[in-house]
Amino acid sequence: MSESPYVIEVNQHNFTQAVVEASQSVPVLVDFWADWCQPCQTLGPMLAKLANEYRGGVIVAKINADKEQALAGHFRVRSLPTVMVIWQGQLVDQLVGLQPESAYRQIIDQLTGAPTQPAGDLLQEQVDMLWQRGRQKQAIELLRDAIQEEPESVELKVNLADKLLQIEQAEEARNLLESLPVEARERQPASGVLARLQFAEMARAAPPLAKLQAQVGEKPDDCAARQQLAARYVLAGDYEAALEQFMDILRRDPKFGDEAGRKGLIAIFDMLGNEDPLVITYRRRLFSLLH
Repeated sequence: MSESPYVIEVNQHNFTQAVVEASQSVPVLVDFWADWCQPCQTLGPMLAKLANEYRGGVIVAKINADKEQALAGHFRVRSLPTVMVIWQGQLVDQLVGLQPESAYRQIIDQLTGAPTQPAGDLLQEQVDMLWQRGRQKQAIELLRDAIQEEPESVELKVNLADKLLQIEQAEEARNLLESLPVEARERQPASGVLARLQFAEMARAAPPLAKLQAQVGEKPDDCAARQQLAARYVLAGDYEAALEQFMDILRRDPKFGDEAGRKGLIAIFDMLGNEDPLVITYRRRLFSLLH
């Protein structure tokens, strides 16, 4: 065991104090290890070195998985070493197996500046980090917990709705957005997420992207297929391709679908915001086409 004051041996009896309470002020790296685990013998000194380097900006909590099987079971540890990252009482990340020092350093760097950041910025940073690491479920739970604490927060609800849309949970996203005051729904960022929701619902029964591309290629005047293709492009993040499809609808049949071409363009403008270069370009093109 390291003699560093920032490396603590943890068991069931001191877990709450050493990990949960400590994580309210600094990130805690919970290192599950065992005597027989060779990679663990490499990781232990590496984490101790980092803990000393950050001088209390991070705590390493070492748990012997053989001796503390209840804790290992609670965290569903399946292989060693496993490092759980606890911040403000929440599990925000985990690294399974021996990783390069840079991987642990990156997580620490993302979290150690937290005390000087506004709470909302810190939460967003945590959510983004989880999302980028493929831990969507934990990111969403983090947002849900935050909403329980701040049930009137428009920002949190819009953020959660946006994340739900990304994992195709459109119904829950719609319920969240419809719970917002009317004035909040009509301005960014809620209006942009609502627009994205409309495209998600438009694409729900649509054929796959490749099939729609072939269909439009065979029948260029099929505005219904173009509208569905545009929705698919939006959901894929290819906004320029989506804008082109709506411009084409507007050129071919301005009245199609109760002005679907013009409304589709405006919806994407709302999603991207007035300062986006694509919005500036296509707003100019829309004006020229209409006038």
